Amino acid sequence: MVSIRNKTVVSFGFFAMILTAAGCSGGGNESEGIKPPVPVNEPVTVKVAASNVQFSEEDFKLYLSDPVKKKYPHITVERINTSEKGSSLNELVAAGNIPDLVGYYPGNLVNVGDLGLSYNIEELIKKHKFDLTRVVPEALDAVKMGSNQSYLTGLPSYHNPFGLFYNKDLFDKFGVAYPKDGMTWEEVRDLAVKLTRQDGGVQYRGIFADFLYRGGRQLSLPYADFQTNKASLNTDSWQELAKLWESLYNIPGLMDGAYKTISYAPNEQSFLKGELAMLAGYSNTLAALRKTPNMNWDVVTYPSNKKVPGVGHRLDSPVLSLTAQSKVKDAAFQVLETMLSDEVQTEMVRNARMTVLNSQAVKDQFGKGMADLQGKNIIAMTKPKMAKMVQVQFLNEGQVDAITNKMFQSIVDKTADINSALRLADEELNKHIESQLQKQKK
Repeated sequence: MVSIRNKTVVSFGFFAMILTAAGCSGGGNESEGIKPPVPVNEPVTVKVAASNVQFSEEDFKLYLSDPVKKKYPHITVERINTSEKGSSLNELVAAGNIPDLVGYYPGNLVNVGDLGLSYNIEELIKKHKFDLTRVVPEALDAVKMGSNQSYLTGLPSYHNPFGLFYNKDLFDKFGVAYPKDGMTWEEVRDLAVKLTRQDGGVQYRGIFADFLYRGGRQLSLPYADFQTNKASLNTDSWQELAKLWESLYNIPGLMDGAYKTISYAPNEQSFLKGELAMLAGYSNTLAALRKTPNMNWDVVTYPSNKKVPGVGHRLDSPVLSLTAQSKVKDAAFQVLETMLSDEVQTEMVRNARMTVLNSQAVKDQFGKGMADLQGKNIIAMTKPKMAKMVQVQFLNEGQVDAITNKMFQSIVDKTADINSALRLADEELNKHIESQLQKQKK
């Protein structure tokens, strides 16, 4: 899709000559010739469209508008809450009210291109001398993969890290050793078997591993071959993952009663209630636990798949993409630059949002701004390496996840064996792909 690039009209002041002050070094290494014009810092407003999930009003002020105003007093960052009725990005675009920056999670970044908003920010990166090596490479790759572009359309803001949360009281009650950092899914299953039992009229359950697609993300399994435009779910790799994931659910008693249908929310509630021993959760789980102060819990690293030891989940971050229609692209990029400064990222990390920077010093601050998290092993959530994201095309991740969720539910319900379920999912996905291809021909 061809990007629409509007030229930005900026007032410039010019220097007739630039003198090197005494005592400054490196003057001989500067490029010879005419210096680029220096823009006058006229007041400018940058509109940022993001949901409440991505940035609450408080977070927006703390991590975006206030730091930008402090560093660039002439820039005002205006929030457009896409969670509000009538303010979805589709509705904003239809009304001609296109923001300067738009927030999407990696799996839905293709929507930026579908709406005709994609813009290559790599020239701005060079112009503003932003050092991309400071950012985790897998995070940058995820932006390209998620947007289905060969260039960066935006930059990630933070990462929601994953971990294995566990109820220490249940482990103590049944005399089972606590989980440790670096465990595999198979080792976690062994613990879960010991903890899934009836006691005092209560059905205790060992583990909720979340949906199958979590395992797929960890392994960076593609859902389609985009050379042939055919689904890739009915493959050995997905079959092996389905067998592993089925083993995490086929423990007698684990899916009894209200837990027959795989769903995160009721299992999180079961964990908080003290009836689920282990929960494969993420940073939002910390927020829920902070509201349950009497619970005796801790966390270890997200379980590893033996095929990719030490790898956790792929980037789970609101990516702020700069729109092609923005008339304040330089100021919009300065918002991104400020958001990814060590200062702002450290503040995020102290509040238990994982940095997308490589800096170990920043990572080490994880959760330290929250007194009620002290003494917990939350640093474990920062240890796994970020998984690589696979290409997204024709369908966003959410649409593919719906297919794999239905497929895996049929496996645990025993209404289909693994081979049949994968074959049916493959056929369904192929129909979606073919439908999209036909639309492109029109």
